Amino acid sequence: MNMVKVYIKGQEDKNLSSFLRYYPARIKNIGFDAVFDRQIIYDFKDGHNHAEVAKCVAKMLVKKYGRKIGKVVFSCVPASSQERNEARNKYFSELVCRLSGAIDGFSHVRVRGERTAVHGTKIKKELRMKRLQEGMNIEVDADFFKNKIVCIWDDVVTTGSSFCAYSNQLEQVGAHVTDGIFLGKTSYKYVQQ
Repeated sequence: MNMVKVYIKGQEDKNLSSFLRYYPARIKNIGFDAVFDRQIIYDFKDGHNHAEVAKCVAKMLVKKYGRKIGKVVFSCVPASSQERNEARNKYFSELVCRLSGAIDGFSHVRVRGERTAVHGTKIKKELRMKRLQEGMNIEVDADFFKNKIVCIWDDVVTTGSSFCAYSNQLEQVGAHVTDGIFLGKTSYKYVQQ
């Protein structure tokens, strides 16, 4: 997998990277490489290839943090409901931490109620604003995250608003978010690799 640099305005102090370019289904004129990458992302969201992705993420974490990995909390941006969050992130987070030696932050975050799912839709400004307002229905264990180095994971980054909201929430309770890792970075112009 080729790494893709991610830029999110206001997050320049963090190391942000993605494994794949993600072309939404409405982008039609793409090569087999992009179709393959898109399927990896779809499979991940459906819970089918967590082990392969976890190996890549764990390897990246160990390379980045070295012997300090045992002091780093790995935390996934929560999905739109607690049920979806557990289905998508619980096993994945456990596996990444088991393979890398990082601290699993999954059990220290809860989703109350439902949030609007925005992936797979043509995001409108109103929908994005609604999702940001709903971000407050994520509860984090402030005592656990205080003074911890945190690496945040999300499956796809488009505008970075979910990452920013979650990162800000963790930083408000005293966490030090240093990295963001994404499986896919949304792109709209196909670049053959």
